[in-house]
Amino acid sequence: MKRKKLSRLLATGLATGTVVAALTALPAQAVEVRPAVGGSFAITGHGYGHGIGMSQWGAQSRAVAGQSYRDILGFYYPGTEVASRENRTLRVGLTAFANAAVAVYAPGQGQLTLSSSGQRIGAGQRLVVAPDGSGLRGFVDGGWSENWGGTVTISGPQGVLLQKGDGSFVRYDGTIRIVTGSKLTVVNDVPMETYLRGVVPAESPASWNAEALKAQAVAARSYALAVLNPQTQTDICDTTACQVYRGAETRDQNGTTTWTTPASTNNAIAATAGEVRAYGGQVAFTQFSSSNGGWTVAGSKPYLVAKEDPFSGPGRTAPGDSVAAWNATVPAAKFDAGCAPGGTATGIVIKGRDGRGDYGGRVRTASLLCTNGSVEVTGTKLRQLGGLRSDYFSIVSAVQSRYQALGGAGGSMGPAVSGEAATPNGLGAYQHFAGGSIYASAAGAHEVRGAIRSEWARLGWETGLGFPTTGDTRTPNGVGYYNHFQGGSVYWSPGTGAHAVGGAIRDRWAGLGWETGLGFPTSSDARTPNGLGWYTHFQGGSIYWTAFTGAHEVRGSILQKWASLGWENGLGFPTTGDRALPGGRWFTAFQGGSIYYGPTTGTHAVRGAVLDAWAGQGWENGPLGMPTGDEVWSGSTMSQTFQGGTLSFDAVTKRVTRS
Repeated sequence: MKRKKLSRLLATGLATGTVVAALTALPAQAVEVRPAVGGSFAITGHGYGHGIGMSQWGAQSRAVAGQSYRDILGFYYPGTEVASRENRTLRVGLTAFANAAVAVYAPGQGQLTLSSSGQRIGAGQRLVVAPDGSGLRGFVDGGWSENWGGTVTISGPQGVLLQKGDGSFVRYDGTIRIVTGSKLTVVNDVPMETYLRGVVPAESPASWNAEALKAQAVAARSYALAVLNPQTQTDICDTTACQVYRGAETRDQNGTTTWTTPASTNNAIAATAGEVRAYGGQVAFTQFSSSNGGWTVAGSKPYLVAKEDPFSGPGRTAPGDSVAAWNATVPAAKFDAGCAPGGTATGIVIKGRDGRGDYGGRVRTASLLCTNGSVEVTGTKLRQLGGLRSDYFSIVSAVQSRYQALGGAGGSMGPAVSGEAATPNGLGAYQHFAGGSIYASAAGAHEVRGAIRSEWARLGWETGLGFPTTGDTRTPNGVGYYNHFQGGSVYWSPGTGAHAVGGAIRDRWAGLGWETGLGFPTSSDARTPNGLGWYTHFQGGSIYWTAFTGAHEVRGSILQKWASLGWENGLGFPTTGDRALPGGRWFTAFQGGSIYYGPTTGTHAVRGAVLDAWAGQGWENGPLGMPTGDEVWSGSTMSQTFQGGTLSFDAVTKRVTRS
């Protein structure tokens, strides 16, 4: 029986022209499907922070351009007006000291006083305050100890020095109040204008223009007053969750001063003492962030509006700005926490933006693609997961990056003939060009073109062999081209065309030297007619596979003999590849027998009881030598000749005799 190499594969009737027609008819919608190419995302963005209200870099840029602090604040908080407020005391929660115990020192030669008992802490002494039942207990190293109620207040003429967990110190002006609980609440009760001395230089560099620092002072003062809440233990915190407050001075583990409030920001605070922005008679909620990247974001108040801000956009800001435009490479693993339990992030689909500025604006809605499904997320959530500077970002298209690397429109891919689109399975992105296609997935961004692309398309695109894992590459022998895919490979040569090889068959072919072994494939992987296995034909032979026998090559006259006996329906599937014997002889074992070849004896199959008897006499090394003829039946007797004699099998008696 002669087997037609492509008859099984062309049953669908898909010709090359049909594939191309289907290809060009695909939709070209614009999407932002971004697989994690190489396990990471290349991201470009603008701004740093939420972008609501004042941009600190924008304020600096405007100040450098000659704008006054009131003009700056008027731009960022339109509709607000100048007002003033008294220098009231703030209750600032000190988050770094919310521990099981707090170590307290006198900052200089003076003493600290404890309001609860009148006890004193002298220079060089350490007071440790810890919870004790429903109250507090304090003890001085080598000195006194006593119990208090739920609160103790500590004060001194030079403020109070607290030690952090890393051994460093922070000095605070005003008083320190410690409140009991499973974790202590530590509060700095400090006048507003003194508090600002620890805020303004923490939020804006002290080297900035004086008008920018004044704008920061007014914004910080207004913000603190706007968030006051008499119903809670503290009015405001000391981190970026509120606004950063560094106290009056920091010291290292050795007690050496490493930072203190600078004159420039102190002067800005003094020059604007008591000044706030107000709206409708109330202090305005003056949110701010490092940079809005060129567009402010609408907030929760009428004066927190979305509008273009050229002084905060890329290329327009003051010297030193590194956040108006930024780039980052973020590992996909950072986003794993956003997946359902057990899932890992494989891609991101940007679904909605606010429509303002570059990229179409800030990311509002997206899908996080995970190994166990997709999760709907906001741009803010993506920012948090990825540690991004803002939600004003774009994930660089791996398709476009690869296209440019190949020379763009003037390169091998030629001009685009479709827009970039999402693959139907949602796991990748692609774009078609005059010279081929580029597909991006977790396996990378790679070009597929010509007959290789047509074969891949015929097999179902990425739903067939999966996504490409290489671009089209010339074979080492220079004769053909190939693309590897997640589920196999497609090889092409001028004499054979393009054919797919995958799984164990590809592994065996690779083990034989790829195209330098069996040559190029002349058919794609196909199922055998009996449905039990798969095969691929090559220029120099064939490889057959089943789950029971594995993948083995059959070639030359042995392949021809096997075919004449009915392929796998005759001797069954091969259980070995072709094996060399001394003297240029070969054999291949099959489920139902073996085929032997010798230069002088020809190619013959040996099976059944004759094979067993021959094996019992030493195979080809025994007295019978190699088979010299095929099976010949006469009535109920089958005979087969060997170099050293003849073996005959009687189908009635089931006996084998030698003659």
